[in-house]
Amino acid sequence: MSEATKIRLRERKSQPRKSWFRPAKTEKGKWLRFYCCLAAVAVVLFIAFFGKYFAPYDPLATDYAAKLSAPGGSHLFGTDNVGRDVLSRILYGAGNSFILTFIMIAIVSVLGTVIGIVSGFFGGLLDTVIMRLTDILLAFPDTVFAIAIVGMMGPGLLNTVIALSFVWWTKYARMARGLASVIRTKDYITEARFGGVGTAGILFRYVLPNIVPQVVIMATLDVGGMMLALAGLSFLGLASQPPTPEWGYMLYEGKSYLQTAPWIMLFAGLAIFITVIVFNLLGDSLRDILDPKEK
Repeated sequence: MSEATKIRLRERKSQPRKSWFRPAKTEKGKWLRFYCCLAAVAVVLFIAFFGKYFAPYDPLATDYAAKLSAPGGSHLFGTDNVGRDVLSRILYGAGNSFILTFIMIAIVSVLGTVIGIVSGFFGGLLDTVIMRLTDILLAFPDTVFAIAIVGMMGPGLLNTVIALSFVWWTKYARMARGLASVIRTKDYITEARFGGVGTAGILFRYVLPNIVPQVVIMATLDVGGMMLALAGLSFLGLASQPPTPEWGYMLYEGKSYLQTAPWIMLFAGLAIFITVIVFNLLGDSLRDILDPKEK
């Protein structure tokens, strides 16, 4: 081996290894990471919304002769305490979990963004009242506060939606308020006013387009957190009710059989874990692309 080859090998070894979790530095690397994460999310969503058509069994059909069967054979993921196929329940439950999560994200992001824009753009007493309300709500842990609300209103999906909407809108409102209060002082806003553009036109043509990218990033990152919150409430028996297949409630059903039949909780927990990781990675890659601070 020549001396030049040895030098090149030493230089290559001395260079730091590239990591998938390390933020991409080049524009090409950022877009490559984004497309890979987008492909992974597309696979997860395809399984969530079309996986039920590939389910081998009816998720509600019971078979007491095969209850608590270990994974393998005709039941790839095993069966639960009443003989229902775990794989079929996971495939059907994916759609329920994602639909609930996306509905909640849509509600809190739109509600919080509208309230934040109104607060930050108009200011005054309205801004003070809204910000003090958000401070009060942010002083409590999100999930704990939601559990308290659902506990007072009673278990059920509607009460869960109301409770989480009451808690989660605050972060979007604070973010939108901060951006709107900065944008309203810009020179192009003043020029637009002198040009005869009304308040509604300024909000929709100048303020909202500058806030939407940040809302999209935050909403993507919140998919995992919202799914965990819903799963936590279902685990406590406050959200989804039997016999509806849903990942969080599957954890609740399997907790009594953790030692004798751990696969009931294992596969449902693994599905939640993979979903949260995939959407968090997509949110990070979106932030690298859309956030001007990352450019």
